[in-house]
Amino acid sequence: YNIWNAFGISEVQILRFPEYNALKEKYSRKESFAEQELRDIKFWFYLAHFDPDFLETKVQLADGATIDLTNLVEKRSDGKYYLRKRVTEDDCNRIVAETYKVLSNVVPIHKKLMYHPATHDGQIEVATTPFYHPILPLIYDTELAKVCQPNNALPHRFHYPQDANIQVAKAVEYYTKTFGQAPMGMWPGEGSVAQEIIPIFGENGIRWIATDEKILARSKPYNQPKYFPYAVYAGGEQKDSVVTVFRDTELSDKIGFTYQNFRGEDAADDFMKSILRYSPKEGEPDRLLTVILDGENAWEWYRLDNDGKEFMHALYRKMSALYATKQLISVTMSEYIEGNPKRNVAPHPISSMPKLEWLYPGSWINANYDTWIGEADENRAWDYLLIARQDLENSGLVQPDPKSPEPNMGTKQWFAFKAWEEMYAAEGSDWFWWYGTDQTAPAGDKPFDIAYITHLKNIYTFAKQAGGKMPVREFKEIMTDKKMTARLTQGTMAQSKTDSISVVFQCDARGMYVRKGIFIVGNQESLGKWSPNTVKMYDDGTHGDQENGDSIWTIELNFPIGTQIQYKFTNSGPSGEWNPGEEFSSANRSIYLDGSAERVVLKDVFGKQ
Repeated sequence: YNIWNAFGISEVQILRFPEYNALKEKYSRKESFAEQELRDIKFWFYLAHFDPDFLETKVQLADGATIDLTNLVEKRSDGKYYLRKRVTEDDCNRIVAETYKVLSNVVPIHKKLMYHPATHDGQIEVATTPFYHPILPLIYDTELAKVCQPNNALPHRFHYPQDANIQVAKAVEYYTKTFGQAPMGMWPGEGSVAQEIIPIFGENGIRWIATDEKILARSKPYNQPKYFPYAVYAGGEQKDSVVTVFRDTELSDKIGFTYQNFRGEDAADDFMKSILRYSPKEGEPDRLLTVILDGENAWEWYRLDNDGKEFMHALYRKMSALYATKQLISVTMSEYIEGNPKRNVAPHPISSMPKLEWLYPGSWINANYDTWIGEADENRAWDYLLIARQDLENSGLVQPDPKSPEPNMGTKQWFAFKAWEEMYAAEGSDWFWWYGTDQTAPAGDKPFDIAYITHLKNIYTFAKQAGGKMPVREFKEIMTDKKMTARLTQGTMAQSKTDSISVVFQCDARGMYVRKGIFIVGNQESLGKWSPNTVKMYDDGTHGDQENGDSIWTIELNFPIGTQIQYKFTNSGPSGEWNPGEEFSSANRSIYLDGSAERVVLKDVFGKQ
């Protein structure tokens, strides 16, 4: 048997299912499984990924169907879930069917909630991404990587702007058919942007895109604040200009990686305080903060708040209260640009926005493309892609119009269509993500290598069936044995956190009187931006603290790689005032996060350097 990724689940999440965790521990000991245990494993893998609401109560879905799993598991007084019965094959079939019911409601619930700019009705904006999720600038031209990765060896040049355009056009076409209206916004795959691809978005009707603040910091003009959207013009032409917003890294990473150690209410309080620090002064223009995170990645790591529900409920409650006083208004990007009179949101036309002269090429990971290009295996995969693309271009098979309907199955036109579809699929980012040594899946990367090579082979198979002239090619699998070893890790997408480091600050205050608490203050937003006695540490066994009441005060926070942190501690003083209780009057502690470790623990003693 092949367990593969049946234990691809976070350690926090699996501990809520003791029987499932026992099977994982047995797997770790390399013990064999009985038939019933294998049945249990496949059942648990599905069940454990259901929203806890489905495990605790009957839930009605958008299409009227219901999910009720309470006869399969029960939640006990320890807060964990246990089987009510012995798992059967019928139960396994049922859990797959229940999964299908949930998945079939994903589009309907988004259609029900989505915002319509013409009528100003709806609550959420549904954005899209280039169709097969490529790193669009690299499909446009791999030479763009020379700007952000000047020291990396690169593959032979892959330069197909027409493919980049088709990836966007296909996404717009599919979105429009699915939702009944064209998309206004797009999250380019992994936030990957470059000045050169702006015209592609504009020509396809995309009004706004998003990426990370590290891109803004490197774009021209330099030193622009992250709390405004910017107009990026295509060759100086306003008609194809695109609004670009930049992800607030600290706010986003707090949700993604920091609040997993917080109580939900505390996390919501901290988040709202973090936002309000950016409030404009009287007479200043309003500001737009953009929070973007992997939506599938955060919640399974929330240790004190199952699925992050307490945090989300508290957050929306607090945001609603501030909306009532107009201190804070949550908006969709379309609302912000076009305005929404029903919610008193003023329009912000692109002509009124500050202009970027040049958009730096890179992604939201490390502000470059090094996760997908630059390592030997990655470059070999790009060279394979180039060979296949050149062969298909020379085959005599015309590149289809993305708006044309799919031809009748089995015809030569259909086989030609399929050959090009396989080409676009091979341009997707996921294959290049797993090549090289910088990313490793929990169960090994070999399946992705096999899938990529299969796409390439399919190009030739379909093209020949369409009557195209294709040479005989052999694409050998790229990955070596060192990349095939399965690992039990925190999960697939969690590895994308290469640009974020967890820092645990510990302050030993034993032997001194602490009236209110120990506070940390420093040069970062999460450290209070040098406003003393505002960021309180913890001595209650939470937020990274190891032992309740031991007078070692702790807080765990996340920062981007490359952050220079200066900080010190204060003891029980009034908020915003240095005295009494300042650790040092003129000296600061300091650390530079160079990325050599994903987690750093700083053990300090109050008043001693």
